[in-house]
Amino acid sequence: MNNGNSAYHALQLNLTGRVSHLTFVSSYTWSHAIDNVDPDIPSQNPNDPNFTGRLERANAIFDQRHRAVLSGVWSGFWGLHMGGVVTLAIGLPYTYSTGLNNSGDTGATTDRPVINGVVVGRNAGRGPPIYDFSPLVERPITFNNLFTHANFVGYGGTYGNGSTAGPGFGSPLVGVTNQLPARSVQFQLKLLF
Repeated sequence: MNNGNSAYHALQLNLTGRVSHLTFVSSYTWSHAIDNVDPDIPSQNPNDPNFTGRLERANAIFDQRHRAVLSGVWSGFWGLHMGGVVTLAIGLPYTYSTGLNNSGDTGATTDRPVINGVVVGRNAGRGPPIYDFSPLVERPITFNNLFTHANFVGYGGTYGNGSTAGPGFGSPLVGVTNQLPARSVQFQLKLLF
C-alpha cells in the first residue's frame, strides 16, 4: 500500500523601499516541511518498507527553515544601474545510511545505521548553508531606431486596369500574420573567477 502525508507551515516577511537612488526588496521565510516519504531520491528510502507512516515522519527532503533573499538596484550617473540578489539559507536535510543491506530485504543498500541502540531517523542530517550572490551592472543604450523597423512579408498586389497603379499597390498589408516578429539585440559579458 502506498501511503504518504505531508504538512507545511510557513511565515513570510517582505520589505520593499526606496531611499534616494537605491531601490531594494528583502524577504525572509521561516518554514517547516514534514512528511513520511520523499520523492524517489537516492538514499532516501525508509529503513524497512513494512513500517511506513508515522514511524517515518520527519523533515522533508526540501525542508529549509530559514531563507532570506535581498535584492537592490542603485541608479547612478549616466543611466548606470548596479545591484544584485543575495540568497542566504540553511542547508537541506539528508538521510544517513550504512551503505549495506543490513535488513536482508530486496538488496537495497540504503539501510540506516543504529546509534546507541536506536535506528537513526529519516533525513536526520543537514547539509551546509547555502549562499549565493548574483551581481548586475547595466546601462540602457539607445540606437535611435537604427535597428527598430517593421519587417513586412505581405504587400498589396492589386495594380488595377489602368496605366498607373491603383491606391494601396505595393503597400504593406495590416495584421500580425503579415509582419515578422520584433527584433532583439542582446550583449553579454561573462566573468569567471
